[in-house]
Amino acid sequence: MTAMRRFEHKTMLVTGAAMGIGGATARRLADEGAAVIVADCNEEAAQRKVSEILGSGGEAWFQHVDLASPSSIDHMGRAVADRVPCLHGLVNNAGILQTASIAETGDSDWEPQMTINLRAPALCTKALLPLLKKGPGHIINLSSEGAFIAHENRWVYTASKAGILALTRNMAREFVGYGMRANTVAPGWTVTEMHFLESEDPAAEKARLESLERQESVIPRLARPEEIAAVIAFLLSDDASYMTASIVHVDGGRVTS
Repeated sequence: MTAMRRFEHKTMLVTGAAMGIGGATARRLADEGAAVIVADCNEEAAQRKVSEILGSGGEAWFQHVDLASPSSIDHMGRAVADRVPCLHGLVNNAGILQTASIAETGDSDWEPQMTINLRAPALCTKALLPLLKKGPGHIINLSSEGAFIAHENRWVYTASKAGILALTRNMAREFVGYGMRANTVAPGWTVTEMHFLESEDPAAEKARLESLERQESVIPRLARPEEIAAVIAFLLSDDASYMTASIVHVDGGRVTS
């Protein structure tokens, strides 16, 4: 457990918090004293994350949300408001990735990725805004190195992640009067369940990815979820009090190399 306790008596919500970067972020925030709302559509995995946090002495609870459904997001906002008087942080982390070439792309590629990756962060922020104003609560939106570097067969995904940059800047401008800050974190390739869970041998695939060299990055390896979570925690803390509308690359130097 980290020795820092920057989030005592604060409540924060993380979307897609059952696993991956979201799961690591939920654990990091809880380790620093926050009460964490684990928002996800995968109740089984989310409850495991809640149990993990509770078992380490932290505070957390599960909140179901289907980020493809505006009504479900609205329900989440009401449910959270029934339980807490304010929010001190929102991490719009959840995202999906589908691959297709430009020639092969259809509505089945555009609709789900734009819905989950771009529309959902906007709607979650809107639904939780009354609570965030009272915090004040700071917002972290997850983009990707793909918003800055072209990747073959990922143009819809990268377009959705590029949209996050504009979304964050507008949030920062509109919410500054409430004492709120909004920033973007752009991770590089990170070893998460998205990349290994559906393989024939998830443990072996995870180990392979963790040992993989990535020579195009200055630090020639893939990121760990905990490394992204540490930066998110910093941006939510008072240590980042003069940072808003910023883009923080956590990619081992990939974008700037």
